[in-house]
Amino acid sequence: MEDQQLWQDGVRLLERLFNDIHPAKKHQLTELLADYRRVKGSLAAIALGVDSDTTCSDCQGQCCLNGKYRMNLLDVLSHSADGKTVLPDFLQRPLCPYGTRLGCTMEPGFRPADCITFICDAIDMRLPISARNDLNVYENAIRECQQKASRLLGLPITTPILLWAEKYHTDNQSILKEALS
Repeated sequence: MEDQQLWQDGVRLLERLFNDIHPAKKHQLTELLADYRRVKGSLAAIALGVDSDTTCSDCQGQCCLNGKYRMNLLDVLSHSADGKTVLPDFLQRPLCPYGTRLGCTMEPGFRPADCITFICDAIDMRLPISARNDLNVYENAIRECQQKASRLLGLPITTPILLWAEKYHTDNQSILKEALS
């Protein structure tokens, strides 16, 4: 199956899951997603504080190549819960389908966790020790959000959406039943 179709099917299933969960769980998840976005934004701010924009521009975003599997279920749920739509372009290989030659199309708090937690050597060399300590705190907070969401929904929430949607097509009844129970 084509990536674009897998993306659309995965997003639809996640939106259905989000809309069909018990109101108390939905409230917990909504708060968790807001926390997830806030923490990712804080982590991104550390890199921006050492002029990552210039560094990334100079290297032309080498870490952004081949990124189609970077959006996990929690990242997509974060967008959906906030009413945002991601329109990936899977034809612009090897460039990440969630960005352009000018950079990521998403605000930092909405970027994939894999992208936000990655710090290249060029940026790492500019970070003061205090910033490195903060990075560890924020990375742990991201993992904690992911673990809480996985327990709350009973899903492997860090699974890339394309892989999850592909599995859904292979065994749609058990995943749907598992996701909605």
